[in-house]
Amino acid sequence: MNEALNDKCELLLKNCSAIHRKYFLNDKLLSLMAGLIFASADKEADTDRLKECKKILEKNTGLLSNLRANPELVILSKMALSDDPEKYIKNVSDVYKKIHKGTQFENSYMALAAVLICDFGRQDEAEDLIAKAEQIKSLMNKEHPVLTSTEDTSFIMLLALTEKSVDTIIKDIDEAYDYLKRTCKVKASSDAVQGLCEVLAISYGDTKEKCDKVVRIFNTFSDRGAKFGTDSEFIVLGSLINANIDTDTLVNEVLEAEARLKDLKGFKDSEMDRKKRMMYASMLVAEVYGMQSAVIGNSIISNALSTVITKQIATAVSIAINLASAAIPSGNDKDSEKEQTK
Repeated sequence: MNEALNDKCELLLKNCSAIHRKYFLNDKLLSLMAGLIFASADKEADTDRLKECKKILEKNTGLLSNLRANPELVILSKMALSDDPEKYIKNVSDVYKKIHKGTQFENSYMALAAVLICDFGRQDEAEDLIAKAEQIKSLMNKEHPVLTSTEDTSFIMLLALTEKSVDTIIKDIDEAYDYLKRTCKVKASSDAVQGLCEVLAISYGDTKEKCDKVVRIFNTFSDRGAKFGTDSEFIVLGSLINANIDTDTLVNEVLEAEARLKDLKGFKDSEMDRKKRMMYASMLVAEVYGMQSAVIGNSIISNALSTVITKQIATAVSIAINLASAAIPSGNDKDSEKEQTK
């Protein structure tokens, strides 16, 4: 394994362990996200600085702010890595207010979109970027109403941050989606394919060539007896298309990183399945081989937030069903269905 890649694996483990010990009440997935953010910056997680940043966050945001909900550890990590945490959160908070202004419901993905704008240093262009993102979202809803949801919010903002026109972005997404589904016939969920197409549309280059590269990587994993995930994991393949190594070497590196992660606490078979490990290994490989970490990080964080939010909703529904079971005969059946979908 590439030495730098092995170092990334070790740093990720160290960061995740340190953060989870400090924030053990949080969902472990979010500790992993925070660990990844520090590892991406080649930094060890500083839990004392995270604690200081939490005080700054609380001082600058309301108790019920989405900046202090699911994404809190993500935002604290970003603050901790910034030169001026207070200035950073003030910028994020200001942009976040502009994003949800006039909307009926706020969500964690809006918070992540605000983080993206500030991470790119484009907070002064926030209104224009938000307007562009709204145009993209409107057209995506028109073309793929069932597949487009709040989970796309942060990806759409990444698309808005590119220099591509709205029409070009929609054309690239539609072309990639049609090619992957109809011509390549990839066996992945429609949501995952759309997410991948959004990631591919962020970069420049021939759409079909990018899709062919993804399919080639995906098939190579299968040929090695290591089938890549076809749900949220599938999206991360978009981070590997510009790797400056051949496909066989690329896949070998991912599999070696996955095997290394399997030895680490938090990634063992009893704690995480192989498809998820391969997803995180792919992210680490992409970083080591010079990919755009903002795109990779967004894919991982957005998927993690989606998982955590879904778990919370499922738990809330399950509790409600249990409370109602005495009065509603079908409550136990519904509860079983919910348990199966967890």
